Amino acid sequence: MREILYIRLRDPSAGTPVAYAVVASDGLGGPPASVFVRQAPLAEVLAQAAGRKLIVLAPGVDVRLTHVTVPARQPAKVLQAVPFVLEDQFAEDVETLHFALGPRQPDGSFPVTVVAADHMDAWLAPFRQAGRLPDALVPETLALPWTDGGPWSVLCESDQITARTGAFAGFSCAPQDFELFLQLAENGTPHPLRVLTLQGVKDDYTRLQRPLELLPGFSHPLEAMVRNLRLPQAINLLQGRYSQRESLERFWRPWRLAAGLLAAAFVLGIVANGVEALRYHHAARQQQSANEERFNQLFPRQRVASITLDTQVEQQAQILRSGSAQGNLLLLLQQAADALAATPGLTLNAVEYRDGNLELDLSGTDLQVLDKLRGWFDSHHGATLKVVSADSGESGAKIRVQLSPARLT
Repeated sequence: MREILYIRLRDPSAGTPVAYAVVASDGLGGPPASVFVRQAPLAEVLAQAAGRKLIVLAPGVDVRLTHVTVPARQPAKVLQAVPFVLEDQFAEDVETLHFALGPRQPDGSFPVTVVAADHMDAWLAPFRQAGRLPDALVPETLALPWTDGGPWSVLCESDQITARTGAFAGFSCAPQDFELFLQLAENGTPHPLRVLTLQGVKDDYTRLQRPLELLPGFSHPLEAMVRNLRLPQAINLLQGRYSQRESLERFWRPWRLAAGLLAAAFVLGIVANGVEALRYHHAARQQQSANEERFNQLFPRQRVASITLDTQVEQQAQILRSGSAQGNLLLLLQQAADALAATPGLTLNAVEYRDGNLELDLSGTDLQVLDKLRGWFDSHHGATLKVVSADSGESGAKIRVQLSPARLT
């Protein structure tokens, strides 16, 4: 069971204390059994991130939530269009802003988070310095509980109030501004509220003059967020140029030329070795023929016969039955390449060969591509496909499969 490290990021300075909690995941996305919040400098907390999933909560006051409707359906194309569609809503230059998408809604719209790129760079700087980027960076606003048709969720702190007013809507403000922000969000229709109360924070919530549901007993704001965060109901800000894949791409890009030259040199070495081996093979056959001819001249009554074709075939069959590791690897790589070429919608992220099996880390548009991949291997018998894991989320499907050499019958 993999543990999750949650960090509430209010000040990205490495030496500033941050609230954090380490919880055990049940693997099903349910609320944790217990949440114990501690505080320590961010640099010390990041030293505990090894082997754990890292989820960071960004200040909701710095993230604006909106939505957009564009003709495109693919998230990547929608994300490219969002800055141009929303540029009239912001005083800032859209080139200084970072946009991230949520899942497509039934009405065809996409929820959008907007944050200054400077904030993103500042938030991620200590993580990059530590060599450990978060698995998810989520606005605090979307870490509050939400139920369709239910009350709006409100988390009251002494210096800030955070409200979630929709599946992908909400705001953060100072306590003295809360009623004004609330009225603007309600647009003339008062709405019931669910208030998450903190120990030691006292307030008269009846002044809000709205139907209230109190959820008491939280010792720290981070505890309330960890217990109620549901990643499928949130938006991960690590998209576009801030995604982990893009970060790896930027790291890899300067080394592409060197890697290409190295690969070319490796291939040329293989070809040269192959040509040399072929030359020696021909020379050996010529020498063998010369030796046989000379032997027959010296001993005309005795004949030396070359190895028969049947014997060669039997030797090759024995090699195949015993399973050459190199042969298996080449076979599995060829099967994987053919299968991926025949299955659009799948992207190969990583490959690992161990114990005679080839493990592929894939991502896809959805889990339907996995059925197509299974169908390809059902009709091609060079390798056996085993699905190790398959998960579908807001960013698509994450799939891990294992290829094994097909048994000879």
